[in-house]
Amino acid sequence: MKQLFTKKLFATILSAITIAVLITACDTTDSNDHDHDDHADAFGYILELNNAEILRFENNQYEWNPTGTWDDYFREMDDEMYFTLSPDVIDDMTRGMTPTITVRWLDQDGDIFNLPEEADGGDYRLDWDWEKPNTLTEECSDEARENPEDLDLIRPANLEQHGSDGSWGFHFRADHAGQDRIRFKVLHDDHADFVSGWFTVVVAHDEHELIDENGIYMHDRDKCRVR
Repeated sequence: MKQLFTKKLFATILSAITIAVLITACDTTDSNDHDHDDHADAFGYILELNNAEILRFENNQYEWNPTGTWDDYFREMDDEMYFTLSPDVIDDMTRGMTPTITVRWLDQDGDIFNLPEEADGGDYRLDWDWEKPNTLTEECSDEARENPEDLDLIRPANLEQHGSDGSWGFHFRADHAGQDRIRFKVLHDDHADFVSGWFTVVVAHDEHELIDENGIYMHDRDKCRVR
């Protein structure tokens, strides 16, 4: 009888432990799902200027000028459309920069949603990659970025973010005529939650008093500034 009681007691304790573990696991799963819902995944993005889309990246494809508002940002060359920086889209040629462009994120259904941005105390911020290096030398300088022999080998444009832009705003800065490819990323702490496809950025060699014969944009910004 004593042995039977001991077995029953052991079985009861084991069942109680099992139920407690299952409840804990359920609570953990619910918590993770809740966190995931709070921070939806980005599946695409749009670039927006003055509440109108410049381009949209969705389903791994780009759509140029969806609103029909920003034709000046695009030029067709060799039957392809390119995102183009030129005096037409730079708001102040002495700085060589576009107005503030804002990245907005798309969920799996193509709807715009907001991520808690680092500028407001959140965990997310914008990052980007260019295919070409900023300079061919170990130390960057304006002189290193203006050597005519190297212009085709280094990126012709850069991005600047200012305090008023928040985590998702930026300015394209045209530095010299040429082209490169760029992609955008959502950084969450120390890793990327989203990486877009590449698109080509062209800096135009137009006639302008602040563009020299080599296509160098002679603005007053630090051409080594990439953040």
